[in-house]
Order: sequence, then structure tokens, then C-alpha cells
Amino acid sequence: MAKVAVVADRFVPPWSARQILLALDSLGVSSIYLRPCDIMSLIDRGNSSVVYTNSLKPIDFDAVILRDLGVAVTLEMFLRRINVFKHIEMMNKPVVNPVDSIVTARDKYLSLLLLERAGIRVPKTVVLEDYFTATKIANEWKNVVVKPMIGSMGFGIIKAETPEIVYTIAKTLTQLRQPIYVQEFVEKPGRDIRLLAIGDEIVAAYYRVQNNPNEWKTNIAQGAHAEPIARIDSELEDIAFKTLRTLRLHYAGIDVAETKDGYIVFEVNASPQWRGIQRVTNINPALKLAKYVVSMIRR
Repeated sequence: MAKVAVVADRFVPPWSARQILLALDSLGVSSIYLRPCDIMSLIDRGNSSVVYTNSLKPIDFDAVILRDLGVAVTLEMFLRRINVFKHIEMMNKPVVNPVDSIVTARDKYLSLLLLERAGIRVPKTVVLEDYFTATKIANEWKNVVVKPMIGSMGFGIIKAETPEIVYTIAKTLTQLRQPIYVQEFVEKPGRDIRLLAIGDEIVAAYYRVQNNPNEWKTNIAQGAHAEPIARIDSELEDIAFKTLRTLRLHYAGIDVAETKDGYIVFEVNASPQWRGIQRVTNINPALKLAKYVVSMIRR
């Protein structure tokens, strides 16, 4: 019987991890929930292995679904966790998504750079450390947003309509030794598009609609609601699969804006949530993902 490890950095499996565990069980696949802190690499004279930290026994699995590396960790701890999953990949065990690809997608700077170089339209963006220069750019671009380099669900993103606001935010970020990430504000029709792609299939496509006229963010976590898209055009399909190839992802949530000049990709989530779309479409992305991983094991 195939065995799949589902990994997230919480003591109790979060909702998405629980859904994946249930989906694996429904397929007759043995599963185990692990936290990154409970996994240890053992390098032993040509007999390297990955073991449980508490028992020192090798972990028995055929593939890993990596949902979360954790956020409140030091750089050294983060690198250790990355290297654990690189070790697993070196053992020829599929890791979905690959750890390098997860790190790239989490890094808005690098992921947008790679997408832009691949010919995918992204917002006009500047990443820097000098708050005076950030203020000058805001004065030139007029309407901008300031984002954290790593984040999700729309938290920490601030729309700044004056250079003075950018000055205050950017100076604070500099004092906290954080980079300054500024994007030109993109007008959109009170909604954006989330594409959920797994392998060679777009599992779900839906609008994230913001009904609150005073709220410009269209994240579900910011009060927007999901409306299924019955049929997507070929351009959106191309964007979805080109994004997966460019960032070397097996699956992702891709956020796309409709603008007067065409589609623009805002960001890519390598561990997307799907509670909203599951509720309105009855599609179970966890089951689709589980089937995809099992197919990888059987190849």
C-alpha cells in the first residue's frame, strides 16, 4: 500500500491538511501527518536517511505533500527545513510541491521576475531598501501598493495614494531591516480571478468578488466571495500552465487581474487554500491533489 506524508507546521493539522489526509484515506492510501520540526536528516557514510526526531527510526513514505515550512523561524532553521526536503527529493521520493519551488513562489520578488522573463505580464514593481527612493517612485507612479515580500491572504498590503504614506511605511520597514516592495496600483473591476491548477488540469476557476465598495482587496480572507467561472478562455489556460512550468510547480493557486490591457498575474500560491471554492462548487481539490500524487508514485 502506498504511504504519503502530509506536512504542515502546526501541532494540529490545519483544515487543508485534514482534507488531504481524508482524501488519501478515501483512495485507500496510508497517510501520516508530520511537522517539519519532527523530521531529521541523518548523514551516515553513504546510508543517509530521514528519521523521526523523537525515535530516530526511518520515516516510511512514498511521497510527501508539503503544505507549510513554517514562518516564525530563524534563517538557520528555515534553511535546515529546506534541506530536509531536498534530502527527501535526493532519495527519489516525490515532494509536492518541490521545496525550491515553494520557496520561489513565496518570494514575490523572485517569482514575479521569473514570470516576467517567461513572457507573463505582471504589475510594475520595484524592490529596494532606500525609503527616499521609494518615496520618489511613489510620487512618479502616483497610486501604489506596498506589500510584504512574503505573505498571503492579502494581509499587510497597504494602498498608498500619497508619497507621504509610502515614506512612513518605507522608513518603518527600513528600521525593521525589511525590504521595501512597491507595486503600481492595478485597477480591476471589483474582482480578480483565482485559477487552481493541478498537473495538466485546471481544477477550478473562480472570481473573487469584493462587494464592499470601501475595500479594494479581493482576497476571500478580506471579505470577498467566490463565484465559479463556468468556462475559461485559452489565454487563461496558457497563463496557468506556463506559470506552473516556469516556477516548476505541480499545483498552484494563481491570482490574475482583468485590466484594460489584458490579464496580469499578481502572485502565485504554492500552497493554496480552497475552502471558498469547495463550498460554492462542490469540487474537492484535496481529492484531485491526492489522486495526482498517487499517480506520481505509480509511474
